[in-house]
Amino acid sequence: MPENPPRVTRPRGRPPKDAQLAPTDQVMAAAIEAFSVHGYNGVSLRTVNDELGVSRNLLYQRFGSKAKLWQAAVDWAFRPLVDYLVASDDESADPMVRLRMLIRNFIEYSATRPYLARLVTLEGAAATDRLDYLYHNYIEPIRSRYLPVFELLHEQGRIKKIPYETFYFLLTSGGSALYGQIALASMMNPEVTSTEETRVRLYAENVAEVLLNGLSLPS
Repeated sequence: MPENPPRVTRPRGRPPKDAQLAPTDQVMAAAIEAFSVHGYNGVSLRTVNDELGVSRNLLYQRFGSKAKLWQAAVDWAFRPLVDYLVASDDESADPMVRLRMLIRNFIEYSATRPYLARLVTLEGAAATDRLDYLYHNYIEPIRSRYLPVFELLHEQGRIKKIPYETFYFLLTSGGSALYGQIALASMMNPEVTSTEETRVRLYAENVAEVLLNGLSLPS
Protein backbone atom coordinates (compact mmCIF):
# COMPACT_ATOMS: atom_id res chain seq x y z
CA MET A 1 0.00 0.00 0.00
CA PRO A 2 1.16 3.60 -0.59
CA GLU A 3 2.51 5.53 2.39
CA ASN A 4 0.03 7.38 4.56
CA PRO A 5 -0.21 11.14 4.07
CA PRO A 6 1.20 13.46 6.75
CA ARG A 7 -1.09 14.31 9.66
CA VAL A 8 -1.76 17.92 10.57
CA THR A 9 -0.59 18.79 14.08
CA ARG A 10 -1.24 22.23 15.49
CA PRO A 11 1.54 23.73 17.60
CA ARG A 12 0.80 24.62 21.22
CA GLY A 13 0.61 28.23 22.34
CA ARG A 14 0.53 31.48 20.41
CA PRO A 15 2.00 31.24 16.89
CA PRO A 16 5.15 33.28 16.34
CA LYS A 17 4.80 36.44 14.25
CA ASP A 18 7.47 35.29 11.81
CA ALA A 19 5.97 31.83 11.17
CA GLN A 20 6.54 31.97 7.41
CA LEU A 21 7.98 28.53 6.76
CA ALA A 22 5.23 26.04 7.62
CA PRO A 23 6.10 22.80 5.77
CA THR A 24 4.30 22.54 2.43
CA ASP A 25 2.87 19.09 3.16
CA GLN A 26 1.41 20.34 6.44
CA VAL A 27 -0.14 23.37 4.75
CA MET A 28 -1.59 21.31 1.90
CA ALA A 29 -2.95 18.62 4.22
CA ALA A 30 -4.73 21.23 6.34
CA ALA A 31 -6.10 23.01 3.27
CA ILE A 32 -7.42 19.94 1.46
CA GLU A 33 -9.00 18.66 4.67
CA ALA A 34 -10.74 22.00 5.21
CA PHE A 35 -11.99 22.24 1.61
CA SER A 36 -13.23 18.63 1.64
CA VAL A 37 -15.16 19.05 4.90
CA HIS A 38 -16.48 22.62 4.74
CA GLY A 39 -16.60 23.21 1.00
CA TYR A 40 -14.93 26.03 -0.88
CA ASN A 41 -17.33 28.70 0.37
CA GLY A 42 -16.97 27.55 3.96
CA VAL A 43 -13.18 27.98 4.05
CA SER A 44 -11.10 31.12 4.41
CA LEU A 45 -7.36 31.67 4.43
CA ARG A 46 -7.69 32.83 8.01
CA THR A 47 -9.36 29.62 9.22
CA VAL A 48 -6.66 27.46 7.59
CA ASN A 49 -3.95 29.66 9.11
CA ASP A 50 -5.61 29.22 12.51
CA GLU A 51 -5.77 25.45 12.04
CA LEU A 52 -2.06 25.41 11.28
CA GLY A 53 -1.28 27.67 14.22
CA VAL A 54 0.67 30.14 12.08
CA SER A 55 0.50 33.88 11.51
CA ARG A 56 -2.74 34.92 9.87
CA ASN A 57 -1.15 36.41 6.76
CA LEU A 58 0.99 33.34 5.96
CA LEU A 59 -1.25 31.78 3.32
CA TYR A 60 -2.09 35.12 1.71
CA GLN A 61 1.61 35.88 1.35
CA ARG A 62 2.32 32.42 -0.05
CA PHE A 63 -0.68 31.92 -2.35
CA GLY A 64 -2.32 35.32 -2.80
CA SER A 65 -5.91 34.08 -2.78
CA LYS A 66 -8.19 31.27 -1.65
CA ALA A 67 -8.64 30.16 -5.27
CA LYS A 68 -4.90 29.64 -5.68
CA LEU A 69 -4.69 27.80 -2.37
CA TRP A 70 -7.53 25.51 -3.49
CA GLN A 71 -5.77 24.73 -6.77
CA ALA A 72 -2.47 24.04 -5.03
CA ALA A 73 -4.18 21.77 -2.49
CA VAL A 74 -5.99 19.86 -5.23
CA ASP A 75 -2.75 19.38 -7.16
CA TRP A 76 -1.05 18.14 -3.98
CA ALA A 77 -3.85 15.69 -3.24
CA PHE A 78 -4.83 14.37 -6.67
CA ARG A 79 -1.65 14.35 -8.75
CA PRO A 80 -0.10 11.54 -6.64
CA LEU A 81 -3.32 9.53 -6.98
CA VAL A 82 -3.22 9.72 -10.77
CA ASP A 83 0.50 8.98 -10.83
CA TYR A 84 -0.02 5.97 -8.56
CA LEU A 85 -2.89 4.53 -10.63
CA VAL A 86 -0.94 4.97 -13.87
CA ALA A 87 2.29 3.51 -12.48
CA SER A 88 0.49 0.45 -11.08
CA ASP A 89 -1.41 -0.30 -14.30
CA ASP A 90 0.11 -3.12 -16.34
CA GLU A 91 -1.09 -2.46 -19.88
CA SER A 92 0.07 -5.92 -20.98
CA ALA A 93 -2.24 -7.67 -18.50
CA ASP A 94 -5.64 -9.15 -19.29
CA PRO A 95 -8.20 -6.30 -19.36
CA MET A 96 -10.27 -7.87 -16.57
CA VAL A 97 -7.15 -8.05 -14.42
CA ARG A 98 -6.50 -4.38 -15.15
CA LEU A 99 -9.98 -3.47 -13.89
CA ARG A 100 -9.50 -5.54 -10.75
CA MET A 101 -6.18 -3.86 -10.03
CA LEU A 102 -7.70 -0.43 -10.64
CA ILE A 103 -10.39 -1.15 -8.05
CA ARG A 104 -7.93 -2.49 -5.50
CA ASN A 105 -5.35 0.25 -6.01
CA PHE A 106 -7.92 3.04 -5.92
CA ILE A 107 -9.47 1.83 -2.67
CA GLU A 108 -6.15 1.12 -1.00
CA TYR A 109 -4.88 4.58 -1.91
CA SER A 110 -8.11 6.25 -0.78
CA ALA A 111 -8.31 4.42 2.55
CA THR A 112 -6.05 6.91 4.35
CA ARG A 113 -7.04 9.88 2.19
CA PRO A 114 -10.80 10.36 2.74
CA TYR A 115 -10.53 13.96 1.55
CA LEU A 116 -10.28 12.72 -2.06
CA ALA A 117 -13.83 11.35 -2.29
CA ARG A 118 -15.27 14.08 -0.09
CA LEU A 119 -13.88 16.88 -2.23
CA VAL A 120 -15.06 15.34 -5.51
CA THR A 121 -18.54 14.89 -4.03
CA LEU A 122 -18.70 18.54 -2.98
CA GLU A 123 -17.26 19.97 -6.18
CA GLY A 124 -19.25 17.60 -8.39
CA ALA A 125 -22.55 19.07 -7.23
CA ALA A 126 -22.32 22.25 -9.32
CA ALA A 127 -20.73 23.38 -12.59
CA THR A 128 -17.84 25.68 -11.65
CA ASP A 129 -14.36 26.53 -12.85
CA ARG A 130 -13.09 24.42 -9.96
CA LEU A 131 -14.94 21.36 -11.21
CA ASP A 132 -13.57 21.97 -14.72
CA TYR A 133 -10.05 22.04 -13.28
CA LEU A 134 -10.56 18.93 -11.19
CA TYR A 135 -12.18 16.98 -14.03
CA HIS A 136 -9.82 17.80 -16.87
CA ASN A 137 -6.64 17.43 -14.83
CA TYR A 138 -7.39 14.46 -12.59
CA ILE A 139 -10.63 12.62 -13.47
CA GLU A 140 -10.51 12.60 -17.26
CA PRO A 141 -6.94 11.20 -17.53
CA ILE A 142 -7.95 8.04 -15.65
CA ARG A 143 -11.25 7.82 -17.52
CA SER A 144 -9.41 8.04 -20.84
CA ARG A 145 -6.99 5.33 -19.75
CA TYR A 146 -9.62 2.79 -18.70
CA LEU A 147 -12.49 3.52 -21.10
CA PRO A 148 -10.71 1.54 -23.89
CA VAL A 149 -10.31 -1.36 -21.43
CA PHE A 150 -14.05 -1.30 -20.86
CA GLU A 151 -14.77 -1.13 -24.58
CA LEU A 152 -12.42 -4.04 -25.29
CA LEU A 153 -14.19 -6.21 -22.73
CA HIS A 154 -17.51 -5.27 -24.36
CA GLU A 155 -16.15 -6.26 -27.78
CA GLN A 156 -14.88 -9.57 -26.37
CA GLY A 157 -18.32 -10.31 -24.95
CA ARG A 158 -16.94 -10.62 -21.45
CA ILE A 159 -18.93 -7.89 -19.71
CA LYS A 160 -22.46 -6.54 -19.96
CA LYS A 161 -23.27 -3.37 -21.87
CA ILE A 162 -23.02 -1.26 -18.77
CA PRO A 163 -21.62 2.26 -19.25
CA TYR A 164 -18.20 3.04 -17.86
CA GLU A 165 -19.75 5.90 -15.89
CA THR A 166 -21.83 3.41 -13.89
CA PHE A 167 -18.65 1.58 -12.96
CA TYR A 168 -16.92 4.87 -12.11
CA PHE A 169 -19.55 6.08 -9.66
CA LEU A 170 -20.01 2.70 -8.02
CA LEU A 171 -16.26 2.54 -7.42
CA THR A 172 -15.50 6.14 -6.44
CA SER A 173 -18.72 7.10 -4.63
CA GLY A 174 -19.62 3.61 -3.45
CA GLY A 175 -16.45 1.61 -3.00
CA SER A 176 -14.51 4.36 -1.22
CA ALA A 177 -17.51 5.67 0.75
CA LEU A 178 -16.50 3.63 3.79
CA TYR A 179 -13.42 5.81 4.34
CA GLY A 180 -15.17 9.09 3.58
CA GLN A 181 -17.97 8.29 6.05
CA ILE A 182 -15.84 6.79 8.77
CA ALA A 183 -18.09 7.91 11.65
CA LEU A 184 -21.13 6.20 10.12
CA ALA A 185 -19.14 3.08 9.26
CA SER A 186 -17.88 2.92 12.85
CA MET A 187 -21.45 2.89 14.15
CA MET A 188 -22.24 -0.08 11.90
CA ASN A 189 -19.07 -2.09 12.48
CA PRO A 190 -15.90 -0.56 13.96
CA GLU A 191 -13.78 -3.40 12.58
CA VAL A 192 -14.33 -2.40 8.95
CA THR A 193 -12.93 1.08 9.53
CA SER A 194 -9.43 -0.18 10.28
CA THR A 195 -6.78 1.12 7.87
CA GLU A 196 -4.48 -1.79 8.67
CA GLU A 197 -3.12 -3.07 5.36
CA THR A 198 -4.63 -6.57 5.42
CA ARG A 199 -8.10 -5.27 6.32
CA VAL A 200 -8.04 -2.63 3.60
CA ARG A 201 -6.89 -5.24 1.07
CA LEU A 202 -9.76 -7.55 2.08
CA TYR A 203 -12.27 -4.74 1.74
CA ALA A 204 -10.85 -3.75 -1.66
CA GLU A 205 -11.03 -7.35 -2.89
CA ASN A 206 -14.64 -7.62 -1.72
CA VAL A 207 -15.55 -4.46 -3.62
CA ALA A 208 -13.78 -5.84 -6.70
CA GLU A 209 -15.74 -9.08 -6.46
CA VAL A 210 -19.06 -7.26 -6.27
CA LEU A 211 -18.28 -4.92 -9.14
CA LEU A 212 -16.67 -7.43 -11.48
CA ASN A 213 -19.22 -10.16 -10.82
CA GLY A 214 -21.95 -7.64 -11.61
CA LEU A 215 -20.24 -6.69 -14.88
CA SER A 216 -19.20 -10.12 -16.07
CA LEU A 217 -21.08 -12.27 -18.55
CA PRO A 218 -20.98 -16.08 -18.27
CA SER A 219 -17.96 -17.42 -20.14
